[in-house]
Amino acid sequence: MILVNARQVKNLPGRKTDVSDAARLAQLGAHGLVRPPFVPPAPVRELRDLTRARTQMTRERGQIVQRLEKLLEDTGIKLAAVASDIMGVSGRAMLEALIGGERDPQTLAEMAKLLAVERRQRPGDIALHMRG
Repeated sequence: MILVNARQVKNLPGRKTDVSDAARLAQLGAHGLVRPPFVPPAPVRELRDLTRARTQMTRERGQIVQRLEKLLEDTGIKLAAVASDIMGVSGRAMLEALIGGERDPQTLAEMAKLLAVERRQRPGDIALHMRG
């Protein structure tokens, strides 16, 4: 018994019905007109599985970051206006401070001083975005 590529069998001439499919496929196989499909070796299949899993995890991570950003904006905290990557070093520090109970915009703005210098923003401007 071999697995047959349906697309290959479909292109061969002759009438196909549910009743005659098995007999037709057996006849084609006996004459060597069908060949088994390519099945990659085990290491290649494992690598493909890992690649698919990594792609899926990367996609899920992006969705989680977007949900977090929307949740923060719904509460009035515009972290994305202060940190270019809310999951970067400064963004995570500010998130951890928020989780820890810090609500003072000035204190949160102090955590982004490095960003303020790089992006030429004043800590007061940063604090304005952090009110929630």
